[in-house]
Amino acid sequence: MTNEAEEPPSIALLDPLPSLIPLTPSELLSQPSEELTLSSIESTFAALSDIEVLQLSEKIISEGKIQDVEIIKFIIQLGQQRGNSEYTKLQDDFHRHDAANLDIPKILGEDKTREEIIRGYIYVEEIKRRLDTWEIISPSNFESVEQPITSRPIEPVEQPGKDEGSEEMDLDDPWGDHDDEESKEQPETPSALLDDPWANTEEPSPIASTSRLEPIIESTPAQSDHVDLPITLSSFLNQSLPSSALDLASMSCLSALKIICERHFSDIYPFRFAILQAIPGWISPTELESLHLLPSLGEDDLEKWIHPISVPSPLFTQLSKAYLPPSLIISDATIPTVTKPLTSPELTTWYIDHIISLDATGILDNQLAFVQHGASLGVIGLDELGEDLSLLSRLVYDSNLTPIQHAQWNLSEWRKSDENKIIQAYLSNSTSESIVEDLKRLVLPYLYVLESRAERTGKSNSNLVEKLLYDCILSLNLEKALPIFEFSKATLIPNERIIKNDLDVARLALSLSYGIKNEKPISNSKDWKIMSNIFECLPVWELNGTDLKSDSELTLTTLESIVNFIKPNKIEGLNQQQQPTTKDLFLFFNPLPFSSLSRALDILDIHLESGEILSKWNIFIGLNYLLQACKNKDDQINLAENLIRKQITILQKEENKWLNLWNDMNRLSGDDNTQELLRGALGLLSKRERAKIYLSGILRSGNFDIARKIIQKLSKENSIDDQLIEEIVLEISKEFYLSAESGNLHTGEMKLAYDVLNVAPQTPSIKAEKSFIEATSRLTTFYSSTSSSSTLTPAEIRYSPNPLKLIENLLENSKDSYKYPDIILDLSNKLIFNGKENENEKLIKNGLIKIMIGRSAFNSNDWIRCKESIENSIDIVRKINKKVKFNDFKINSNEINNDEKKEEIQLINEFWKLSFNLSEKNEFEDLNYKLKLLSYSIEFCNCLKNIKEILKFFKILENKRILIDKEKKRKRLNNYYFLNENEKIKSNLILSNDNNEEEEQKEETLIGSRTVSKAAKLAFNKFDGFRKNLSSSTTTTTSSKITNSSGQIIVDGVGFGSGKSSPILNQFDYLSKTRSISPNSNSNSKSNFLNNDNNNNNNNNNNNNELIDNIEGNIHNHNHNKPKELFENFNNSSSTIDDETERVKQIGQRVLVRGVGWLLGAEENEIIGGD
Repeated sequence: MTNEAEEPPSIALLDPLPSLIPLTPSELLSQPSEELTLSSIESTFAALSDIEVLQLSEKIISEGKIQDVEIIKFIIQLGQQRGNSEYTKLQDDFHRHDAANLDIPKILGEDKTREEIIRGYIYVEEIKRRLDTWEIISPSNFESVEQPITSRPIEPVEQPGKDEGSEEMDLDDPWGDHDDEESKEQPETPSALLDDPWANTEEPSPIASTSRLEPIIESTPAQSDHVDLPITLSSFLNQSLPSSALDLASMSCLSALKIICERHFSDIYPFRFAILQAIPGWISPTELESLHLLPSLGEDDLEKWIHPISVPSPLFTQLSKAYLPPSLIISDATIPTVTKPLTSPELTTWYIDHIISLDATGILDNQLAFVQHGASLGVIGLDELGEDLSLLSRLVYDSNLTPIQHAQWNLSEWRKSDENKIIQAYLSNSTSESIVEDLKRLVLPYLYVLESRAERTGKSNSNLVEKLLYDCILSLNLEKALPIFEFSKATLIPNERIIKNDLDVARLALSLSYGIKNEKPISNSKDWKIMSNIFECLPVWELNGTDLKSDSELTLTTLESIVNFIKPNKIEGLNQQQQPTTKDLFLFFNPLPFSSLSRALDILDIHLESGEILSKWNIFIGLNYLLQACKNKDDQINLAENLIRKQITILQKEENKWLNLWNDMNRLSGDDNTQELLRGALGLLSKRERAKIYLSGILRSGNFDIARKIIQKLSKENSIDDQLIEEIVLEISKEFYLSAESGNLHTGEMKLAYDVLNVAPQTPSIKAEKSFIEATSRLTTFYSSTSSSSTLTPAEIRYSPNPLKLIENLLENSKDSYKYPDIILDLSNKLIFNGKENENEKLIKNGLIKIMIGRSAFNSNDWIRCKESIENSIDIVRKINKKVKFNDFKINSNEINNDEKKEEIQLINEFWKLSFNLSEKNEFEDLNYKLKLLSYSIEFCNCLKNIKEILKFFKILENKRILIDKEKKRKRLNNYYFLNENEKIKSNLILSNDNNEEEEQKEETLIGSRTVSKAAKLAFNKFDGFRKNLSSSTTTTTSSKITNSSGQIIVDGVGFGSGKSSPILNQFDYLSKTRSISPNSNSNSKSNFLNNDNNNNNNNNNNNNELIDNIEGNIHNHNHNKPKELFENFNNSSSTIDDETERVKQIGQRVLVRGVGWLLGAEENEIIGGD
């Protein structure tokens, strides 16, 4: 080898100078690909050894810069020439030895040069094989960069005996140039390779002849099949063949892929399934099968694939594994490989997995086609998958699915879905018109497939179709279910019926009817119509041979069982209630006997009729509600009230519709001769109860004219009477009253509350309610006029615990309402009294109201009206005071349980307080009336402490009166000297009277002075004897006693709680009358009270002791003890009796002086005139 490498330079010296200067290997590698020419490559290779040529060839090709096929061919040819001899020797050794036990390293020995030549030659041969394939998959006429060089063949050295001008070339040489003229035009340049080893023999080498690029015509695809390849020439030559095949498969270059698989079968075969998986899913399996790319099952139950058309020699295969670069033979480790043919089950599994993987494309036809082609290729076990795909295709293409539903359904979803879900998907877009056809066309075939599949697996179930079909029907709404029942009538022939069993038809109808709208009521009358139509499709059964009692028991038992089952059950741990579904109800009705099922249909018939009637009036409820209300009267009452309430705003003044409503209510109640449980939705309500609810609704609508006509009609039917009318009218009036926003009876709800009372007969209760509404209107008017910030609603008036408080607030807030006492009293009577009070209650409340009026006048400084109110109420207070005991005042008002007793005490207390308050006012100048007010206060005051305060103030007023009288007398005396004779005569008379009055004033001064009045204390020891003498002719009832600190009785029988007035305390009433200094008084020397008292008694005794006469008069007027009659009896007797009478009078005078003096706080040593 070394000598051969040294010969070319010596020969080159004899030749003419070459036309090109050879490039070094490094210069050639750095040369741009577009500047490379065949001449420059040839000249460079000519100067290199065999090893260097092969190594340089590998470097140039592996760099991938050259995209020119002709240049690569030329490099391959040069490399083959340099390594051909060594490969031929190795091939001879291979044939002489056992190929299976051939040890290539042993044959090559330690000759590294030979091994490198073999390595380079194998690389060139592999590139040649790939380049041959590339030209097939991408045929085109490439033009070389240098056209003359491209068409110039590699000429061998001339052989002896051969013509120089011979143009003959090997026809089988694909590298030859077929254009003779171009060959002639080229300038003949002597070759620098004079010692060409290729020219030593006339016959081509065996490897060269067997390695020529011969096109395979039968494998070349049509020109129309060629597409732009996804890989370049350099990539195809320098990467592994499986990688190139995967690139072609992913871009669906199927013809090129088939050629590669056929020509490089051994390299591609382990990666065949990965390559098939890389083919896009939208490629039809028909196209794949036409190219024989789909695996099939052979006769030996093993997988078969493409038949190879080009197989390398065993020697080349072994050398390739040993010497080719890893980049050419090693693929990505992540690509799965299958080196052995698959068995039948494994091949079936691959087909199933591959078909399921096509779900991502959504092309169901391709998936089904894969099953068909797989079956045609002998793959077994795809029948069930084919059934699923066929049924799925019906779902996708024949069920009118929406785009969203299309996206949800694929083979994977189908295989993991249960039967009910698939059936629901089949019927998801069905209508009432298409539901029957969809069942026959889509659902029933699917059910039959499931049945046959169960039989194939040995799990036969004769009820499978019926069970799934019934579940499907129970999941439908009423509108879709109706056509199914119409096609299941007993009048149809069995083959045409969807549901063939009559009992099952009834069970399904009952389940759908009672369970279709469990969560919410039926929303429209159309549903009731549909259920009625379903009921008409049911078979008719008659129960013969049953008596009334047993029939009633059967009805009750059936009804109770249905009600108990339908009743919602509380979910454990939650506040929710779970109601049975239609499927649960079907399970319940399934075991019922024929008799119970027939009775259940009768109940359903009644409820359907009731439901239709109710829906006619816009009352939408479920059948389950009607079922549970059959035995619940409260539920039926609520239903009737809801029915009437719904029509209030709808019917308005349409009388005919109101009458129709009454007729329908009677229909809902059923016939009285029918069983209660089979009467209807209102079967438990009596005619009177229905009439009450009905009339109440009409009155609530405000149509009182229609109500009067309806009342006449109902009265003729004996549905109502006057008492019921009164009850209804009062109830409705109160409803209007409470809902009124204003108390004005002329507008709004309050007007309705007042007007509705005119519908009923005018009974006391009706009149009282009208009065109450009138009072409410007037009261709210007063409130609105007195206060703009606060309002009083009718509800507050109705529910006020104390109506008197409302009157009191009115008088307090209003400035002038007290000026109209008659209006206030009328208002109070209407507001407070309802006709059920007794006379005493009315008397008490009237007294309290009058006192309230007086208190309001007092607060407004209107003394005259306050005085009038006191005078108007004094008789009432005295009458009530007779009934009150003194001990009642000692009890706390909160401890008194009797409201009437509380009001009595309140009346008395309020009266004396108002009287005392008015007497205290300095602005009220009527001194005489003030003294009278104080006498009222003392008369009704129940507290000793308050009495002392009243007496002190009485003393102040008495002193004031005396001073006023003196001042008047002084003024009259001063004016006497300026009068004429006649006037003086008149004045003398007046002065004479004044003198008499002066004497009385002295006595009164004595009584009123602190010194004289102290003597009264000593007189109380003799008071008992005086009282005993009086009691001999007059009975005196004493309920309480007042004692001093020493335990002595101070006041006995003063009238507290006994109904009798004290003669001592009432004496101050006398004083207030006898000492009047009013200018309007007609008295000259004595008060009118005194004169009237003497005239009434007709006493002819001119007794100088006027005090005793006044005591007698006061005792007669205030205590009713008639002491005056006692004295008159004495006067009619003997002289002894006259002396005794005089003595008693003197004792009475002394007792009065001493007692009053002591009460006024005089010391004992200061009391004079009492002895």
